Amino acid sequence: MTRLLMYFNSQRTFQSPPQTDIFNSSIVDDFGDILRLHHCFSREPFSKDKFEYALESVFRVAEISANLAPRGQRGYDIIIDGQRISLKTEAAASIQINTIHISKFMELGGGEWGDNPKDLIGLRDQFLKTLSTFDRILMLRALKKGRPDYIYELVEIPVVLLQEARNGILKMKSDSSQFPKPGYCYIGKGQKPKYCLYFDGGGERKLQIKKLQKAHCILHASWTFAPPKRI
Repeated sequence: MTRLLMYFNSQRTFQSPPQTDIFNSSIVDDFGDILRLHHCFSREPFSKDKFEYALESVFRVAEISANLAPRGQRGYDIIIDGQRISLKTEAAASIQINTIHISKFMELGGGEWGDNPKDLIGLRDQFLKTLSTFDRILMLRALKKGRPDYIYELVEIPVVLLQEARNGILKMKSDSSQFPKPGYCYIGKGQKPKYCLYFDGGGERKLQIKKLQKAHCILHASWTFAPPKRI
């Protein structure tokens, strides 16, 4: 109990920009306290399942409708105030402040996929179809992990931004030793694309989103707090 009291009396900064349309100050504070409680007993970043349940909880406390999707549901993870929302997390040791990486956006189990570059068209169509199953995408990012502070942020990846993949440039890595052959879809002109899709032909056959420029996303909240002191 002493450890908890010391932790919750320590300095913290919970913030949300005034233009956010999904969080209010009480929801931001409640979610931040859940993050602090988690790190009072664990050094590990907040996981996807904890993110889902915590988000449902804080919205319900605020008397806003929130319901997790049924287990096994493809597409959205939660419905908040009538909006279907997909939830993602990012906590890799190599996380970058200004670029976002989604290591597994979705599985790519169906459709033709071998060594024909035209197969990438069908894989991209799978991605675009999945985008139609939710209204918004929220990602919880663990930017720092207790050295010296914990820093989390919650950003929204606009669905319309990902829909731009429809006009992206497809390129199969025909020289790869993998089969099916992996490939990319580059979105954005010039030397710095907005992001790229990576069709990973490894064991899982999954779609990754790489080097997504955070400048194209929306920051909804951030949480900074110190780890508990040893007693």
